[in-house]
Amino acid sequence: MLLQNSFEQFRANSKTVLIFALLLVFVPIFSIFQNIYISSGSVFLDYNLLLSSPLLLFGEIALLLLFLVFYSFFASIVIFGVRKNLSSVRLQFYLHEMLQKFTLRIFVFFALYCLLLFLLTLFLLSLGMPIALAAIPLLLVSFVLQFVPQAVVVDEEGLRHALLSNFDFLAQQPVVFLKVAVIGAVLLALVQLLEFALIQVTMLAPYISLLLVLVLVQPFIEIMKTYQYMMRFELIKEHEAVLRKKPHYFRPAPLSLAEAKP
Repeated sequence: MLLQNSFEQFRANSKTVLIFALLLVFVPIFSIFQNIYISSGSVFLDYNLLLSSPLLLFGEIALLLLFLVFYSFFASIVIFGVRKNLSSVRLQFYLHEMLQKFTLRIFVFFALYCLLLFLLTLFLLSLGMPIALAAIPLLLVSFVLQFVPQAVVVDEEGLRHALLSNFDFLAQQPVVFLKVAVIGAVLLALVQLLEFALIQVTMLAPYISLLLVLVLVQPFIEIMKTYQYMMRFELIKEHEAVLRKKPHYFRPAPLSLAEAKP
């Protein structure tokens, strides 16, 4: 049921999620910097970057922060698109007054989140822990913080309260947390396997996997998280149950790209 509902929301917002493909314009710029590389559908920063010159280090961090700004904005649009489908809101007010606030809060969260993972990895590697073993606590941190963007957009909360809401949702819905985490991990693992197979025949394999993650996997995960997060409201859950008994044309229209302009 979780996958079916998430696929329905993904289909309803299929045009909206395509905006993630715009992040591919960063790929040629990333290739200029020696400490930034693409693999497994993700963008990585080399842990030896502190050995680089200050000017190069500043340029790499500034570029990654700019990437996060656009990613945060696109994530806000997708999360808000699912929220729009599941509840009635004053659309123009939220798009013009709130979407920029959502983007800023999510950007700050992702920036601090990436910094936390980076520092934690450096600490674990300094203890002599193998990189494969160090990935386990990083994965756990990712799991326990995965619903913070949903709390920001759906509950319209600041980061401190969004963190508390995220942990509260974890305590109340541990099964949902586990399902979303497992499905997300499986999808990303499939992308890694596909990249491993493609790299045998083409050097474009990392870029193909990044395209798949940006356009399909990551938007789907955000949509799945948002749908499950909103199902904690009994009124919306009952409304969804009623809609599923009606023809498809009773469902609200998806958020269009024109509407998404802040």
